[in-house]
Amino acid sequence: MKEFGIRVLIASALAVTVYSGKLNASPATERLFEQVLPLVPPAASAPQELQVVAGDRIVAIGDSITAEGSYLRYVEQVLAANYSALRNLRIVSAGMSGYRSENLVSRFEIDVIARKPTIVLISIGINDVFLRLNEPHNAEVLLAYRENITKLVEMAQRAGIHVILLAPTIIQEDPKAEGNLRLASYALAMGMVAYSHKCQFVNLRMMFLRALENRPAETKRWLTMDGVHMKPLGSAIMAVGVLRALGVPDAKTAATEIVVSPPK
Repeated sequence: MKEFGIRVLIASALAVTVYSGKLNASPATERLFEQVLPLVPPAASAPQELQVVAGDRIVAIGDSITAEGSYLRYVEQVLAANYSALRNLRIVSAGMSGYRSENLVSRFEIDVIARKPTIVLISIGINDVFLRLNEPHNAEVLLAYRENITKLVEMAQRAGIHVILLAPTIIQEDPKAEGNLRLASYALAMGMVAYSHKCQFVNLRMMFLRALENRPAETKRWLTMDGVHMKPLGSAIMAVGVLRALGVPDAKTAATEIVVSPPK
């Protein structure tokens, strides 16, 4: 995704920072989640109780989607609006443009464990596929991805960090696009690691595919700006997945007015 130019370079410069939603010049306030929740499948196995308490520290690690961080800001706003004890919680982003799963492994000690979080959000896989689309599918690359996710989970669990794995989202807003077809195997691999290591798994890919069933016919880019990086609707889908994993009921999420900044 490096070729997306200045916008991605800006996202890289903002990586490893704390997002508070104050960087955009002309934000609007709206109930974005009221629009999003009907588009995605209901939560299959969301916790029935809130999984985050005052004093918790959350770190998110991933690629440029996490570096840009809109979905993280949405999560912060919903938590602050509904749980007074969490109104000062900020999610630290350790996302970086161009990151693949092997990059997260090499940086995990510095970017995550050194910050001593109680919860880590791991969102990776788009670049493992996207940056190799000009090559045939390689089973060894997929196996390396699964091994890298396993290393990340095991490092976090040894440090006593609660892990939430976020499946890679979409590459182009066409379910039949080659990138999306390949992502299916990567999401499955991440889900298998979550199952074997008893950590939470959010299948964002399935949420996006379900949402795309409702895409307006005349709209080419509905959830993303370029097929990968998120518009507000796409960020809101990601935020719903995280909020459900944290035990926030959909009813609270839907009723929350949030600050929605224009896409960069």
